[in-house]
Amino acid sequence: MSLNDYTYFSKPLTIPKDYEVMVQKLIDARFTQGLSQEALAHKIGCTVSIVHKWETHKRIPSGFLLFCWLEALGYELTVTQR
Repeated sequence: MSLNDYTYFSKPLTIPKDYEVMVQKLIDARFTQGLSQEALAHKIGCTVSIVHKWETHKRIPSGFLLFCWLEALGYELTVTQR
């Protein structure tokens, strides 16, 4: 996916490559764990449509919901300086 594919947002949006990689890893983890989007949404406490939108880059989760998404799949976020 290129930056030009983020056409769902009203303002110009720059998405770091690391974010795209992270989302793909979370999608892969969901498949590996045998979870449907519905089951993942239930674990997070959100709607199925929001999980679908995150995975298709139509929405970006808030910080809190990003952490919920990570936790639901058994991941944690580590912040490092480049």
